Amino acid sequence: MGKLRLRYSNIFISFLSGILLLNFIVINISRKSEHRQHFVDGDGSGYYAWLPTLFIYKTLDFSEAFNAEKLRKGKDYQGHNYHEVNGLLINKFPPGSAFLMSPFFLAALFISLIFGLPVDAYEAVFQYSVGIAAVFWCLTGLIFLYRTLKSYGLTRKETIIFVAASLYATNLFAYTFLMPAFSHLYSFASISILIYSSRRYFLEQKTKHLVIAAVALGFVFTIRPVNLLIVVFLPFLADGAENIQAVVFNKLKSRRVLYALLFFLLSIFPYLLINYEQTGSFVYFPYKNEGFYWNRPEIFNFLFGFRKGWFVYTPFYLLLIPSLIILYKKNKFRFIWFATFFSVLIYVFSSWWNWFYGDSFGMRPMVDFTAVFVLIIMLFYRQLKTKHKRITLIFILLAGILNIVQTYQYAKGIIHPDSMNKEAYFKILLKTSGKYSGFISGGPEYYYGYLKPRPFYHEKNDFESQLTSWSKLHKTDSTIVYSGKRSIKLDKHNIYSPSLNWTIPDSLNGSRNLYVEISTMVYEKRENQATRALFIMDIQDKGGKTVFYKKARLKQMPDDKSGLWETLGTGFKLPYLEEDHYLLKIYIWNKEKKEFYIDDLNIEFYEYDN
Repeated sequence: MGKLRLRYSNIFISFLSGILLLNFIVINISRKSEHRQHFVDGDGSGYYAWLPTLFIYKTLDFSEAFNAEKLRKGKDYQGHNYHEVNGLLINKFPPGSAFLMSPFFLAALFISLIFGLPVDAYEAVFQYSVGIAAVFWCLTGLIFLYRTLKSYGLTRKETIIFVAASLYATNLFAYTFLMPAFSHLYSFASISILIYSSRRYFLEQKTKHLVIAAVALGFVFTIRPVNLLIVVFLPFLADGAENIQAVVFNKLKSRRVLYALLFFLLSIFPYLLINYEQTGSFVYFPYKNEGFYWNRPEIFNFLFGFRKGWFVYTPFYLLLIPSLIILYKKNKFRFIWFATFFSVLIYVFSSWWNWFYGDSFGMRPMVDFTAVFVLIIMLFYRQLKTKHKRITLIFILLAGILNIVQTYQYAKGIIHPDSMNKEAYFKILLKTSGKYSGFISGGPEYYYGYLKPRPFYHEKNDFESQLTSWSKLHKTDSTIVYSGKRSIKLDKHNIYSPSLNWTIPDSLNGSRNLYVEISTMVYEKRENQATRALFIMDIQDKGGKTVFYKKARLKQMPDDKSGLWETLGTGFKLPYLEEDHYLLKIYIWNKEKKEFYIDDLNIEFYEYDN
């Protein structure tokens, strides 16, 4: 027994050392990229914000966290994860991820206090504490996945291969090393523990396994409540209906169930108590102005679309297709439970209003269930003949290589975080050169709801005459025009288009759901002269100070078009309009001072309903 423990300790230490080394290599890569410079970023900022709020600001009001984040970010930052309830600014993201990060955060806090470092929660020591927390919980999840796979009779060598595949051939890699403040790897760890403990309980009926499973399920809920869908999968682990009857239904009146229920409630109690203190309700839906489109799920795009498609950015999971076929043939009980779980999961996740889940890599909500999918693929693998096993392992290796390359591309800003499409995907396929960094630009900003059929305000400038709401018309051109007799030539001598200068009416103060669509005709004598030019939206106060600022490229990516007029455009959500939002300016900035022409600059303002 001592030798066995020593062997596992050596494996653990070696793997931990290797994964930490890899962690710091990826940190170095990402910090050299302007597109990915901090561990605590994007939605990860919201999950992480619980820690400074609870341990530094010592409050349940996120106003100070919001203000701290505004100082770190640009003038377009709106803190989409915060909103006011009963005079308190609350965080829509659950605290479970922060609970699992907290030991590492507190260690960073202690180090900062001892060595006199800034205690602002965003300095390097805190950033690294999040990275180390991610490595720890990823490793924990992998260890429990290893134990689960072993319980199905896989050899040690094969088990290690599938555990390695779960990290290196899936997006779990990116959410461990690039985006460790996001919730997904913490969900992965909790679900891995839940699956292993549930499996052991079905096999041995020991109370301790049921209790551990209950606590793990509590953390699954506290990290991301929608992941309670995992309970639909759990009967799969029983192997058969007879086991369900014996282990579950016949035990419902026993103390074991009471223990499990008690520990589940204890594990979710802090979250419920926080909800009550903030909102007056133990259960509260914090995603204000967000929701599901139940009648139009984006199932095909969710799975196969080039924007974020699960099978496109994690081709390893294509093995689930033959796995389902084999599962149906070999064990219909297992097939029914997994197929039901999988169908519900895809339907729910693809029905979310923002089905591609914003700025992120791949289909991130599926990362949480890595242990489930790897288990299914492993069961398929076990049924194969030696020849087919080798082919499968080659496919896994190639999928792993592609995943690492694509993760690197994402870290370097080659894969765009929310605006990929088929053309863009194949333009940058396997490209790793720095010249492709920022090659693809974002598209129109997305929103939850439906635009009203008509704009409430509309301005169009054809540059034929001076318009009241526009800045001075100068340097028009009559040689290349789209309509009328004049266009605007932008070059090194004229880098700004005329701007719409719209005084925001008082009637719009307090408005939230406003959207502006901008389009213009563009003519390039030579290819890609307008590629880096920008649409600008600038909101100023009465003193002329910019209080909100957004930009978007005219062209989403370079092309080979020249000598013709084409329509280019974008869309912006307006921020919550406050009293100091006085003047809104929209214009085109020829940032690189290249030569191209514009005509018919069209701007429409809409309201949208949730």
